[in-house]
Amino acid sequence: MGKVRLFKTPEYSVKQPPDPVVCKPPANGILCAPSASGKTVLLVSMILEQYRGCFERIYIFSPSVEVDSAWQPVKDYIRDELGVNTDREQCWWEDWDEGALRKIIADQKRITQKSKELGLKKLYSVLVVLDDHADNPAVHRKTGDGVLDTLFIRGRHFCINTWVSTQKLRLMSSAVRVNVMFYCVFRLRNQLELDALVEELSAMLPKETLYAMYEEATREPYSFWFVNLRAPKEDMFWVRFDRKFLLNGDAPEPDGGQVVGGRPDVRK
Repeated sequence: MGKVRLFKTPEYSVKQPPDPVVCKPPANGILCAPSASGKTVLLVSMILEQYRGCFERIYIFSPSVEVDSAWQPVKDYIRDELGVNTDREQCWWEDWDEGALRKIIADQKRITQKSKELGLKKLYSVLVVLDDHADNPAVHRKTGDGVLDTLFIRGRHFCINTWVSTQKLRLMSSAVRVNVMFYCVFRLRNQLELDALVEELSAMLPKETLYAMYEEATREPYSFWFVNLRAPKEDMFWVRFDRKFLLNGDAPEPDGGQVVGGRPDVRK
């Protein structure tokens, strides 16, 4: 029988984050968080700290983008460091605008294809943030051709990174959920939402272990459970971006707790 043969293809890359823990772009992520959980603070931190310098354009769709001062540093960054004249090029929207999103996808597809035709190896990467729109019925289509599905299924091929915040993971289509590359999960208020998330991850570890990780990661106010699905399993589960869960007990002098199966170990 013939062996599977790997044929050589062109290799391309995008700018990578200075933080080695976070999911490498291009990547799609979901932030599961109720209101007043610290989710906007995390989004801003990810843009300006963990992923700083990775994106040539940042597009924000959020009902609070004009009224929440937490977004101001991101606006300043877009203008001052990315050099975008936001009077001429819109980069944030208060309302859901599917037409604008589809234009972003079409433009980025064209830029990516042209860059490859020119022989460029470092490609132009953008970020789309959908904050508090995922619960909007207009976002979801039963036909499977919704713009959110397109972003999660095809966006990474055009170097589009999509981060979605939602209070209801169960509203996300199966196409979105199977193309998620990372989760940031805050303390949830609905057990069914937590159960849905654990079910999504249950091929990785036993459910009781996943529940224990969630409880430990969200024990402190504004803390969150970070799950990097692109990492090896031993590097996949974190408390925020700074403490890793141990999947065995053989690390020297762990910080505390028990091996997975009881209260999980975490390591700084």
